[in-house]
Amino acid sequence: MDLSRFGAVAHDWDMQLHMPAGLLGFPEITEYLIVDPDPELPVKWLQAQDEARLAFVITDPFLFLPDYQVELTPLDLTDVGAHASTDLFLVVIVTLPRKTVLYPTVNLQGPVLINRTNGWAKQLVLVQGPYHTHHPLT
Repeated sequence: MDLSRFGAVAHDWDMQLHMPAGLLGFPEITEYLIVDPDPELPVKWLQAQDEARLAFVITDPFLFLPDYQVELTPLDLTDVGAHASTDLFLVVIVTLPRKTVLYPTVNLQGPVLINRTNGWAKQLVLVQGPYHTHHPLT
């Protein structure tokens, strides 16, 4: 299943997520909230529920890269309890500018797949293809 055909879609951004495997580097943190502090901005927060200091900036990759493609496996669908592709959407983690990186980047190799109907999510690891972890956000 290819999610690229859905492109940018409307999301219920204020939602609770359960990620049984956590995020890469944070496997013990499994409960998150998506927080939308300003509906006018294209970025949101992925906030850990039990660790107030752990939050990630996220965005819809199709807003910036309409040709972004992610092939899902049957296991990916099972892991998030999806019955239909219309239940799903993707976000990517944004790295904000700092001394070593002068512009924002997005991690296209590790998108987060979210099932909007049940709040289950999974970080995917895309090892094949043209994407990398620090794609310039322009």
